[in-house]
Amino acid sequence: MKRFLLLVLVCVLPVALSAESKARDQGTIVRMRMADCIGSPHPLMDALSGTNRAPTGELCPEYVLVADTVVYVIIGRNADQLVPLAETTRFHFRNNELLIRVDDARRESRFRVKAMVLRQEWDRSQQIQEAAAVSAAHHLDEASVVQAHQ
Repeated sequence: MKRFLLLVLVCVLPVALSAESKARDQGTIVRMRMADCIGSPHPLMDALSGTNRAPTGELCPEYVLVADTVVYVIIGRNADQLVPLAETTRFHFRNNELLIRVDDARRESRFRVKAMVLRQEWDRSQQIQEAAAVSAAHHLDEASVVQAHQ
């Protein structure tokens, strides 16, 4: 009986560990804009096979997904891939794509990762951009006061 339990434990342990490795991360979508769709992930293979995909000029949604340690800039495959902003989103990676299930959708939406940056660096760059915007607004206010007095 002990051998049977040990055998079951040995068989179940790898399955449990693999389930943990497929755990979903979570993050928040903080920004969205429409950008040019990214071409094929394998342009060389497309060229060799004779299926040259010319840019269509179509716009696809581009999102900034802020996770605990990494900030991802992801872009959809087509214009229909919309994700709600400012909600906690669960995601995972499969075959070099980031997958997100939106609400109760039957399928997960696939996104390509356009850029990645560590969260600390992204926070620092956001602070610099905000300080620059405040400084520019302050200089505009001073310029309007100088013009009003002339």
